[in-house]
Amino acid sequence: MKSLCFSGCSITWGDELVHRLEERYSNLVSQHYECSHNNISDKGLSNDAIVRRTIQHLQHKRYEVVVMQYTVHQRIEYISERAETEKWTPQKLDSQMKRHYYKWIYNDVMGAENLWKNIFLFDSYCKSVGQKYVSIIADHYEPVFGKPFQYYQRVSKEDWSKNSDVRGVRKNGYWRSLLRDYKTCLMHREILGLQDVNPELYSMHNKGGHPSAKAHKLIANKIIELIDAI
Repeated sequence: MKSLCFSGCSITWGDELVHRLEERYSNLVSQHYECSHNNISDKGLSNDAIVRRTIQHLQHKRYEVVVMQYTVHQRIEYISERAETEKWTPQKLDSQMKRHYYKWIYNDVMGAENLWKNIFLFDSYCKSVGQKYVSIIADHYEPVFGKPFQYYQRVSKEDWSKNSDVRGVRKNGYWRSLLRDYKTCLMHREILGLQDVNPELYSMHNKGGHPSAKAHKLIANKIIELIDAI
C-alpha cells in the first residue's frame, strides 16, 4: 500500500479523542499498511459535502485507496443564491429557514434517499476514473436509520418498473436499487453497537457521543478488512 485518503465527518476527523491525530482510525489504518495518508474530513459535514469535497480533492490527487465515511442522513448542504454552501443539520437550528425545513419538508425516507444518491454519485465517479475505495456508513441515529436501510434493501428494479407501492411508500429507494452489488458497513450496527449497549466505545468528554479511542481501533480493523478484500 502506497497511499490512502480518508474522508468523512467529525468521526473521521477524530472529535472527542484525547490524542486526536494519533488515535483516530485513519492514522491506525495507515500505520498498519506503513503508508502515507491524507485525512480531508471535517466536523459537521453532510453527505452532500463529503462527496463533493472528496471528488474535488481527487480531481487533483489520486490515491491507491479512498476510505469514505458517510454520515447522518438528516444533514444537507444548502446552496445559497450567492452560490455559497452552508451546513444544515438538525442539531443546530440557528435560522428560521432551517427550522421550517426540518419541520415541514424533511422526512427520514427523503434523507436516506439522499444518502444513497450521494453513494451512487461517488461510486459512479470512482468507476469512471478507476479509483478504488471502501466505505462505512456512520449514522448517529441508528433506530431512525434502521427502518429506511432495511426498506431500501428490499426495493428492486422490478418494483420500480411496475410503479408499485412497496410497504405503502411509492418510488423510494431508487438509488439504492441501482447499487445492487454495493458493499458497505453500518458502523454502529456492525462494529460498535449503540451507546446504551456499549457505552465504553463512545467518548463522553463533551457529551457528543463520538467513538472512543477503543472504538477507533475497532473501526480501523474493519477498514483494514474491507481494504484487504478489494
